Amino acid sequence: MRIGIRLTPSRAHAALVDEEHVLASASVPLATVWTEPLATLLHELSVAAPAAVDSVTWDVSAVFKASLEQAAGAGTLPRSESGTVIRRLRAQPVAAVRVVPRRSLPGAGRHPAPLVGALVAWRDTVIGGHDLFGNELAELDLAAADRCAENARSAGLTTLAITATGAAALATHEEAVAARLLERCPDLRLCLSHEGGGLGLLEREATTVVNAALLNVAEELVGRSERATKSLGSGRTSCWFATGDGGRVPAERLRRSPVSGLTASGATALIGAATLSGSADALVVLTGASGVALGQIREGLPHVESDLAGPFGVRMSAPQPVLTVSRVDGASAVATLLNDHSRRTTDVVAVLDEGWSHVAQEIHRAAEKVPVLVDPGADLRAVGAACTEPGAWLDLLVAVQGTDELDQLQTRAEQQARTLVAANGASPGSERIVRSAATVVGYLRASLYRLQVRASSRPEPKDER
Repeated sequence: MRIGIRLTPSRAHAALVDEEHVLASASVPLATVWTEPLATLLHELSVAAPAAVDSVTWDVSAVFKASLEQAAGAGTLPRSESGTVIRRLRAQPVAAVRVVPRRSLPGAGRHPAPLVGALVAWRDTVIGGHDLFGNELAELDLAAADRCAENARSAGLTTLAITATGAAALATHEEAVAARLLERCPDLRLCLSHEGGGLGLLEREATTVVNAALLNVAEELVGRSERATKSLGSGRTSCWFATGDGGRVPAERLRRSPVSGLTASGATALIGAATLSGSADALVVLTGASGVALGQIREGLPHVESDLAGPFGVRMSAPQPVLTVSRVDGASAVATLLNDHSRRTTDVVAVLDEGWSHVAQEIHRAAEKVPVLVDPGADLRAVGAACTEPGAWLDLLVAVQGTDELDQLQTRAEQQARTLVAANGASPGSERIVRSAATVVGYLRASLYRLQVRASSRPEPKDER
């Protein structure tokens, strides 16, 4: 018996789910104080549950996006949200430090994405870095790291994002700069680009800056969500947070890595559609206020990739669902798109937002291969959040001398991914590898491979929950 909750700046949408069935749903407005309405919402659903509620999983991605939008000045909040707590949940400005072999010309070191530029209040360069084979390109200038610590503090910034050239292959310069900064200023909060993985410097920097900017927002959201979950009073109900790779993580993990939850809503929507349709492999059409989106479910999980353009068009290394937004008009045109992409898996048409059932029904009628129609009468993303399982994603760069060494490193990465799933709260023995890919990047004295490993947890049998 599980509860999923999707938070927006002005409302909380919740669903009580048991296996493939929605037993109850509810929605409440949120004002400047969230804990009381959230606790009331959870109590209302728990009363409707025929058994004890095992877990509450929160999808907070909409609040993360709103806080970034406020910080970037990309828009204004609707009047209905002007009195909500989101006014205080604004992503914070951060300092950015690049570790690169040489200094850039004035202005050339800025990130091209407007969002990243808006979040970075101060930036500087430290000489250092490695190539993709782990060779040092320049000796690390720790004196420059000292200067960065002093200048950041002088600017009133206590959160820093550190991105080093070649950190995907060897992170020693990032770690050395971080150690030096903390030695000088122990109260600094640091985010290092290699911790999230990824190959490109700009993608890693964007991910690290956004993660750093969301730390204070995550602290607030996680605290409120934990208190609301504890209000159920049983002491047995666990608290989780949905992530962009279709998994879920415990509270402390989201506190450290809020960027992992930034694109969770796309993943939870796909999982909700797949769960209610009873399909582990499906092509899913989502109909909602933002348009029509097409995604895939494979082995019960959404198809995800890294380095995609995410919120505000920023490419980030964090994994997120692959969703194709249809720009065509009319149900017949969308049905044609569905027919063109349909394979031997199940086709599903799901209602994402209230008031969009008619669009889903029109697509359902127009499709050649009759899809499963999912109209849950509840928030689909809240349903999907309830059905998530612990997961992990690794994106590594390794240089190897031969296939035997590659096999060893890939096996080691798979074991690391399983360990992360277990650390994220999976039941012992439930860990599974969903994806393990080794893609050649280049050749020189050794072969360079990008390892992407995705792991998840198998759902527990119903009688063991």
